[in-house]
Amino acid sequence: MVITKILNNNVVLSTNKANEEVIYMGRGLAFKKKVGDKIDPAFIQKEFVLKDSFNGLQMQQLFSDVDAEEVETVKKIINLAENNLQVELSTSIYITLTDHIHYAITRASEGIEMPNPLLFETQKFYPREFAIAQQARQLIKKDLGVKLPETEAGFIALHIVNGKQENDNMQTTMQMTEIVRDILSIISRFFGQTFDPQSLNYQRIVTHLQYFAQRYLTEEVFNEEDEFLFALVQSKYPESFQSVQRINDYLVTTYGKSIGQSEMIYLTIHIQRVVNDKKK
Repeated sequence: MVITKILNNNVVLSTNKANEEVIYMGRGLAFKKKVGDKIDPAFIQKEFVLKDSFNGLQMQQLFSDVDAEEVETVKKIINLAENNLQVELSTSIYITLTDHIHYAITRASEGIEMPNPLLFETQKFYPREFAIAQQARQLIKKDLGVKLPETEAGFIALHIVNGKQENDNMQTTMQMTEIVRDILSIISRFFGQTFDPQSLNYQRIVTHLQYFAQRYLTEEVFNEEDEFLFALVQSKYPESFQSVQRINDYLVTTYGKSIGQSEMIYLTIHIQRVVNDKKK
């Protein structure tokens, strides 16, 4: 493996044995190196095969423009997230999170704080990702000497959430968070109750709504129909079913599409559980 292009001290472009274009990352990987020099495999910490030419160009441009120290810090944050969540995040997070943190640092140096209308919801619905984002703020302060406002923890957390999704679309992730927030608000208003966020059934319904919102926005909702079960749920849990009808009305009004029978059944059952939990 030889260097075909140096993007910064920690990132180089090369080709692998399959003659595929690859970006290699590693601390000091290109230090005192030049194009044509061999790459020491011991220094390689991450590699990305550039099968997507558009993303490949984005990564090359970004890593060329951003300071190596910032790239290294973002890599630490992503490693932290993957280790804590026990997942492998999408490659695209190296583009989106690096870009976001770079401009967050620029804004902080200029005294500009970007409002985050989903900060509370992000902290509430994605506590593990938010905790990692708070650690990320400390890493940025330690490594780069920049203190980011807490609003940035919300944005970083959503980037981590997005990195776990298959859609790789930050707008979809933000819409998912809004849908979960709005549906929980509809349920709370319908029953005139506030629910215990520490209860198991509440956490279950939040998790269900997160996956439901993802399916809904990516048009992967369950389409199976079971007329008997649908009628049974309506008769057995009439109030919970009515709340689901209100949720469906909200989704039709806001996003222009309804949910199917199966989704209504699952939502009704989850709502009934959390309502029963509150009554107890």
